[in-house]
Amino acid sequence: MFYGFLSGLLGFGLLMYLLIATAFFCMFRKAHAPLPWLAYVPILQAYPFFRTIRVSQLNFLWYLLPAFSAMSVLAFHIVGAVLSAVATVIYIIVAIRWLYLLLKSFGVSPVYLFGLFGLLIPGLSFLTDVGLVVLLCIMGFHPNIRYRYPDWPGPPYHNRRDPDDQFWF
Repeated sequence: MFYGFLSGLLGFGLLMYLLIATAFFCMFRKAHAPLPWLAYVPILQAYPFFRTIRVSQLNFLWYLLPAFSAMSVLAFHIVGAVLSAVATVIYIIVAIRWLYLLLKSFGVSPVYLFGLFGLLIPGLSFLTDVGLVVLLCIMGFHPNIRYRYPDWPGPPYHNRRDPDDQFWF
């Protein structure tokens, strides 16, 4: 019975991964990002993602922050636990920034980011995850949601900000 439950859970996780990757694939095609099929490769999907949200490819280094925090706990014990907590907060802030830029690049209202507060409520966190998946699917599959910056040539990154951008990050 345990193996049946485990295989069902694994199958559900695989289906969710394929759904989210297909939504990102459609978003990358709308954005004319190079190599949109990389949406299906777990780590390499960052390349078209960062091209779509118009940030430098060096943002890939933020992916190393959770590994750094895990190693700091092993190496420094108490101080490492504090470093791990700080690194987790920084990583969450960076991930919310990336989601903000993704919503902005497809012209979707960033008001949907307030739904992420549901992650703080234990019983509501699953519904928040489902809502985020539904939002990504709507952005990827809906024909009327278009990429906002079709004429952006890519690097250099010194002139990537919009005049209507009010945030410092």
